[in-house]
Amino acid sequence: MARPGITYAEVAAAADALVGQGEKPTIQRVRAELGSGSPNTIHRHLTAWRAAQAPAERQAARLPDELAAALAEEIERQASAARADAEADALDARQTADQLAETGEQLEEQAETLSAQVEALESERDRVTGERDEARSALAEFRERVRELEAQRDDARQQLAEARNRCQTLEEQRDEERQARIEAQREAKQADQGRIEAERALAVAETRTEAAQQQAEERAQALQEERQARQQDAQAHRQALAEQRDEYRERLAALEQQAQEARQTAQEAAQGRTKAETRTEALAARLEALESQKRQRDDQPSLPLE
Repeated sequence: MARPGITYAEVAAAADALVGQGEKPTIQRVRAELGSGSPNTIHRHLTAWRAAQAPAERQAARLPDELAAALAEEIERQASAARADAEADALDARQTADQLAETGEQLEEQAETLSAQVEALESERDRVTGERDEARSALAEFRERVRELEAQRDDARQQLAEARNRCQTLEEQRDEERQARIEAQREAKQADQGRIEAERALAVAETRTEAAQQQAEERAQALQEERQARQQDAQAHRQALAEQRDEYRERLAALEQQAQEARQTAQEAAQGRTKAETRTEALAARLEALESQKRQRDDQPSLPLE
């Protein structure tokens, strides 16, 4: 099977061009002339081109007719034999070439199939390699994720332990708050009772305040009246004091006179007292001397009676 783009006409044109250039058309030269093409396909088309070519006329040498006839007969006989052998060999060779060409084309098809399979396998290999790399990357990420999850698990365990401790602390705080709430309710109840009593006391105090205010107003009125009375009494008292002051001045003058006289009398009495003290001291000294004499007599031993 010829490849697309390589036809008999192209191979025949390339072979004619080579003959025109004085070169023998071969598979390699035709392929070089075309620039591409399968060697087996070129061989098949080139064989068909050669079969279509007329044998070249040869100019024979001029011989006698008898010799030429005999020679021609012999040559014809040998040529016929050689031609028959050549044709048989050519037929065998052509059949062999056709078989080889067909086998080559089959091999080329197999090669192309194998090449396509190789390309597919290479693509599959690249895909598998990519998947392997992705799998390795995913495995590394998975391992990293496992490590992160293990770290998160450890953190979660730590947080769980802390949460349990906080729960226990919260329960203790809740119990304390419950007890405090009970105490607060009791204190609130007591406060309400105190407030009620305070309100009662306030009402009593307000009543008393009103009464006291009324009494104060009455007392203020009485004090005002009393103040006016006292002002009048004070006026009369000032008048009496003025009169009494005059009387006291007179009495003070008399008392000063009496005091002068009393001082005189006291001075005289002091002089007499000094004399009396002197006499008293003399009497005391004398009394002491008498007592000393008496003690001396008492201390002397008594004489025996004769």
